[in-house]
Amino acid sequence: MTLKHKLEYTLLRSTIFFINLLPVPVILFICTVIGYFAWVVFPFRIKVAYKNLSTVFPELDHASKIRLLRKVYLQFTRTFGLVFILHRKSFIKLIQNARISGRDKLEEALGQGKGVILTTIHASWFEAYFAWFNMSDLPTSLIYKRQSNPLSDRFFVRQRRHYGNSLQQLSSREGMKAYQQALAENRLLIVSLDQRYSGSGTNVSFFKQPVACAKGSAILHLRSKAPVMTSVYYMKDGVLHIDFDTADLPEYDEVNDENIHDISTKCIQLYEPFIRKYPEQWFSLFHRLWGKEGYPKVTRSLREIFL
Repeated sequence: MTLKHKLEYTLLRSTIFFINLLPVPVILFICTVIGYFAWVVFPFRIKVAYKNLSTVFPELDHASKIRLLRKVYLQFTRTFGLVFILHRKSFIKLIQNARISGRDKLEEALGQGKGVILTTIHASWFEAYFAWFNMSDLPTSLIYKRQSNPLSDRFFVRQRRHYGNSLQQLSSREGMKAYQQALAENRLLIVSLDQRYSGSGTNVSFFKQPVACAKGSAILHLRSKAPVMTSVYYMKDGVLHIDFDTADLPEYDEVNDENIHDISTKCIQLYEPFIRKYPEQWFSLFHRLWGKEGYPKVTRSLREIFL
């Protein structure tokens, strides 16, 4: 822990404290204004987001992609507003009123006693998704990437425990032994698929383009025979939705690269329809999933920026 960490943490806590003096609608309005400012003046990672949209929607023309990107930026900054309202009554009410689809399938899978590999992708309302598991009484383990600042990392871990203790948070540094133990304890193990794992992943086709997908869910399934499921979470008409479903996979008789590739491909491609339906809520739109290069400059007319 360094002086820099302490200063960053002090700034974070101070910002959260003062912003929480405001009503929730005002907080979300401010985040929307920041998103609009970023879109007009400083569209961060626009080249990455534009290319990713082009991969997801190759049929869209330039003007249509620009209009969609505007919605993406507004949604992106509103997501950060959730950090400031995690303990507010309106956020808790949002979780309690969530519409859940497929919980019966989730509980049936847990009934096998092998744990469940619950795959997902990064969407905007991830804090609401995590909070639901803490409030659901379902034994759940989340594989997450620790923040570089240990003070901030511990703070957000504590914030998520505000809703209960059902969600156990496992650092991505803990490795396969910890993940297999979670399954052995018959827990849900949340694994995000849409990150770029260059050098350590398996190359799969995602929206007909090669991407390095994490091997973990496939290896865990082959070793433990734990069932694999999908999960998506999104806002629709002001209501939080969380949908669970079964990933229908064939029987595999050994752990090898071919089977790992097949499982990883089948699982990640299950999320393509969701991303095409709710692209503005796909958080990984700003990630360099399809490589670090090949991002041409994006031109925008004044009309396209404001309309």
